[in-house]
Amino acid sequence: MFKLVIFVVLLLVVIFALVKLIDKFVSPKMRPILSIVLWLVSAGLAYMIYASVMKPIEFKQEKEKRYETAVNKLLDLKKAQLGYKTVHKDYADSFEKLEQFIENDKFAIISRKDTVVIDHEKNAAFRITTDATGQGGFFKDIVLIDTLGFVSVKDSLFKDSDRYKRLNVVKVGNTEVPVELKTSSIVRNDIKVPVFQATIDKNALLADLDQELVARENKVESIDEINGPIIQLGSLEEAAVTGNWPKKYGSNE
Repeated sequence: MFKLVIFVVLLLVVIFALVKLIDKFVSPKMRPILSIVLWLVSAGLAYMIYASVMKPIEFKQEKEKRYETAVNKLLDLKKAQLGYKTVHKDYADSFEKLEQFIENDKFAIISRKDTVVIDHEKNAAFRITTDATGQGGFFKDIVLIDTLGFVSVKDSLFKDSDRYKRLNVVKVGNTEVPVELKTSSIVRNDIKVPVFQATIDKNALLADLDQELVARENKVESIDEINGPIIQLGSLEEAAVTGNWPKKYGSNE
């Protein structure tokens, strides 16, 4: 922006100088022609200034539109992976497995009820004898779980949509940008915990836009933007299923 201000000031100085030169050295007959030429040159320069100002604005608008599309794709992937983990206790290591899971598997509809029962083992350990009501002895809290029925994964997660079939790509115009999926496991408190990570290359997503602005975008560091060269969901180092984007692009709970 500072360079643009300098350019505008220099342009005004040059135009002012040309006007003075024309007034001093050009004959009255030639002045209308030169005036037209100057108007055309001024119009061309004005357009160049306008284009230079609008280029980063239009880039930002298009970038944010594509980022939102990419984030929505990752949120669909997150929904599918969490559903898969609920049933299989692990994350799917391929998009094909996810698609088959969504089309063929079912979620159990569970009823959970907290209740209190007699703690017979503790009563026996303390040699406490009680009647059928348990009065005078120990009680414990338990959760009664009952399966009420089943619902298809597809109806539960995606209803009438088939967008789950294209979780592996983000479409930008006629270009399809791949989503890279990796799975692994980490150990936390001596427990093996499954993890997954999905990434989209920002350079591929913005490949047809101004490359100078794309290069700047890769270096951005802001809490309001997606830092770094990739859009990422999850992690292979932490048991997290959040993304590296701010809330303006989509939920990051």
